[in-house]
Amino acid sequence: MARLPSLHALRVFESAARLESFTKAGEELGLTQSAVSKQVALLESHLGQILFTRLHRRVEVTEAGRIVARAVRSSLANLSARLAEVAQHRPKQIRVVADADFAQLWLFPRLPVFEHLYPDLRLSIRSETSLAGPPDDGYDCALLWGCGAWRNCRFEPLFTNVVFPVAAPGYFAHLGRAPRMTDLTSPMLIHDRSSHWWATILAAEGSAEIDPDVGRVYNQTVLCLEAAARGDGVTIGDEVTTRAYLESGRLAAPFPMRLPSPEAYYVIRPLSAKHDESIDLFQKWLSSEAEEHRKWCANFWQ
Repeated sequence: MARLPSLHALRVFESAARLESFTKAGEELGLTQSAVSKQVALLESHLGQILFTRLHRRVEVTEAGRIVARAVRSSLANLSARLAEVAQHRPKQIRVVADADFAQLWLFPRLPVFEHLYPDLRLSIRSETSLAGPPDDGYDCALLWGCGAWRNCRFEPLFTNVVFPVAAPGYFAHLGRAPRMTDLTSPMLIHDRSSHWWATILAAEGSAEIDPDVGRVYNQTVLCLEAAARGDGVTIGDEVTTRAYLESGRLAAPFPMRLPSPEAYYVIRPLSAKHDESIDLFQKWLSSEAEEHRKWCANFWQ
């Protein structure tokens, strides 16, 4: 195949031929008149043909120039159309804002399934650690933990959650028997941001001798779960963030104690947003994954 001239030279030539002016072509393309003249000369040298007759203060396209101009114009139009087709088939981005723990430990591992089902859709995820409600703007869908009743949005519950103590499978092996809550000591406790859940669970069990404010405190759920998995102590897990650890066997629920959380995970959409079928598909997929999750949890506790 013969070597083609540069695309830049062809674009410059097409503009100069259409406008019959190196100066006007330069203005259209943001080039100097001399830069246009140089590119035309390079193209003429490549083709071995004179494309313009240089006259005093103006140029005229030669017959060879008109032939080349028609070919270039047709080719550029075809190239532009094909590139536009590619751009139109670019995967659509769905902007998702999610609770950081939910995004990292539940949603993110499931994304390959979603992208396999919907190859023309892509999720752009922004995780937040301290969302008290839906973002003000900049999102198509949000996945938050809370009690609902937010304003300026539409929200639907995705699933509820249950909390329970978790530890490495062999953490209580030295006892030689099934562990009981009375085997806990204050230094064993690992807290996720605060002592709230340990205080709640210990109060429900009547374990007044254990101080819930003692122990390690981490500001991310994954740090608490990893610390428990390596045998540092016992933390409070839940069905959503701890499921993968329970499935893999890295963590176990050593006690029958579990408490339902008064809050739930919600799917939230902006009130002012126009109807979007792609987000409908994402929400429908979330609902199917949530149903599978509920079935798994029911089987686990059985």
